[in-house]
Amino acid sequence: MNMLRLEFYKARRKHYWLIVAAMSGMQALWLIWAFRRIDARDLVQGYLESLYQFTMLNSIVLPVMTAVLVSRLCDIEHKGSALKVLFTMQPSGTLFDAKFLCAGIHLAAAVGFQIAVILLMGHVKGFGSPTPTADFVLYFGSQLLCSLFLALFLQILALRHVNQFIPLAAGLITGFLGLMAMFFPAWVMRLVPSAYYGLLSTVHMDWDRAAGIVTYYRAPFPVADCALLTAALVILYWFGRKSFVKREV
Repeated sequence: MNMLRLEFYKARRKHYWLIVAAMSGMQALWLIWAFRRIDARDLVQGYLESLYQFTMLNSIVLPVMTAVLVSRLCDIEHKGSALKVLFTMQPSGTLFDAKFLCAGIHLAAAVGFQIAVILLMGHVKGFGSPTPTADFVLYFGSQLLCSLFLALFLQILALRHVNQFIPLAAGLITGFLGLMAMFFPAWVMRLVPSAYYGLLSTVHMDWDRAAGIVTYYRAPFPVADCALLTAALVILYWFGRKSFVKREV
């Protein structure tokens, strides 16, 4: 916890929260625009449509936001060869953990803000269905899990390479692949980390081309896909932390 507090102290003038606020605000504006004209049918399924909209946006926006956030968190250690000094003052493993937790707190706030925006939109527009508390809980957990995996992957790159363009480029590519993978079968989506934003969603869409009607519906939570991503997160954490601890600086 002391190391985590130290990370927030080092970040006091880095404006990390501004990055989260700007990207999250952009998503909120998209939702407002999407509901600028809404009929009775849309009001009934307003909560489900909002969750689906944010899920699609997350596959593009959150990888980019995570890349910017993580690269800035780790860039400070590369300046002036600070790792050499830090490793004499604290265990390298705690530095790795503190940065990961710091990024995770920012990402949890971003996902929590999305839920708050949906609730506010439902109150203002008067969504017809009751507030789907279970859907929100599953949404928060699944979207945060995907974001944590990406944050860990990008942190390993950011701590390994002095040039922070590498994790930034990886975030941009991952966001692009996350969007494109959703047009392919599920087995293809499982190969792309950012596609798990959609894979773990409990809200799906059915489009009737002839009638021009979009219907949103609930689907069972994909426990197998969640377990697969969780196992990948644990393995990646073990590998990334171990390689960082053994790193020569």
